[in-house]
Amino acid sequence: MSSSTDFFRRLSDMLVFRKGDQRAPHKPLYLLYCIAGVQSGRERLHAFEAVHQALKPALRMFAPRTESVHPEYPFWRLQHDNLADFVADGPLVIRKSSDDPTVSSLRQQNARGGLLEADHEMLRDDLQLQSLAIHKILDAHFPASVHEDIVRFFGLVFDDRHANDRASDTEFRDQVLSAYDNSCAISGFNLDVSGRSVGVEAAHIFWPQSGGNDEPSNGVAMTVLHRKLFHLGLFSINSDYKFIVASEVSDNGNSMLALSALSGKRMTLPKNKSLWPNQTALSWHQRWVFRG
Repeated sequence: MSSSTDFFRRLSDMLVFRKGDQRAPHKPLYLLYCIAGVQSGRERLHAFEAVHQALKPALRMFAPRTESVHPEYPFWRLQHDNLADFVADGPLVIRKSSDDPTVSSLRQQNARGGLLEADHEMLRDDLQLQSLAIHKILDAHFPASVHEDIVRFFGLVFDDRHANDRASDTEFRDQVLSAYDNSCAISGFNLDVSGRSVGVEAAHIFWPQSGGNDEPSNGVAMTVLHRKLFHLGLFSINSDYKFIVASEVSDNGNSMLALSALSGKRMTLPKNKSLWPNQTALSWHQRWVFRG
């Protein structure tokens, strides 16, 4: 019998691959896929092929840009965190470079994986507990600007009591917006409603979920849309404070919001040079978030 206290402890203790400042949200995404399965009434154990087809685009969208993606990693490795079950119909072929099984053997041996039975039963009829688990995973591993996209991607639903359960970043926001005179560093957009800036937010450059801080030099003032696109890696900022745009972006270059039109343009910087974007943070974003 699983207890919620024990379950959330194991969530907090989950080992997520880190190498320096590299991030790998494979396990969190697999857990969200499993919780979505609970909510939709699917069987507890999911065939590897189904997991592979669901996680492959999720990793493309929400994980660092890489030559290839590996949904098989969390499918196999989450069991080591005592958060998932794994079964197969026969022996698996292990890769020479690690203790992970090959993708072909996972398919051939009808491998299945999913939440532990006790955890699945505990979550199954408790929307409030499901909601809390989803929020804890999102808050621990992803910036708030992409939470809605991840939720929509997996078709997750919440108990209304947790709909606004977010870590507060008010102080960081206020400091960054003050540095940029409440204006978007990209478009210059500025809207004041009753003394409150609306439509412009503070975007972390080096995500706190990966080791970044809440210093204003680790933030840039952007419109809500630009912040989301920045956190999805569709554009970045180089060491000369000029915008670089992902090669996969294709838009109407004549549009006021066209990303392609930003390429090579210099951002608007704070008057106080000490608040200019931190070079280490910019390098991290280019390496681990920007899609090149």
